[in-house]
Formats: sequence, structure tokens, C-alpha cells
Amino acid sequence: MLMKRLVPIALSSLAGYALWQWQARRTEQRLKTSHGKPEEMTTWEGEGGALHRTGPHMGPQPSKPSH
Repeated sequence: MLMKRLVPIALSSLAGYALWQWQARRTEQRLKTSHGKPEEMTTWEGEGGALHRTGPHMGPQPSKPSH
């Protein structure tokens, strides 16, 4: 009677531990590979250019700072 209860509990525990280890290893590998070169940001393309992701906007004309 004790073995009928003990074996499924032991197998469930073993399967849960294996799944936990697999998920931890997968997450660790994903974090290692996801740190690639950051995307280059372009805020203005010359004078009066479009913003990187949102496109052109109406507003005051941009001016280059004088040095």
C-alpha cells in the first residue's frame, strides 16, 4: 500500500525537478545569446529628416547649433 503511493510521488518529483532544470538551462542560454549589438539610433537624417521609427513630424524647423 505504501509503495503504491510512494512510487507516483517519487516519479512526479523527479519529473518536476527535471523540468525545472531544463527551464533554467534554457533561460540561461537565451540570456547569453540575446545580448547582440544594439540597434543604431538615428534621430535626424540631416536637417529636417524623419525620426527613426515614427516618421516625419510637423513642427519648428530644426537648426544646426553654431560653434
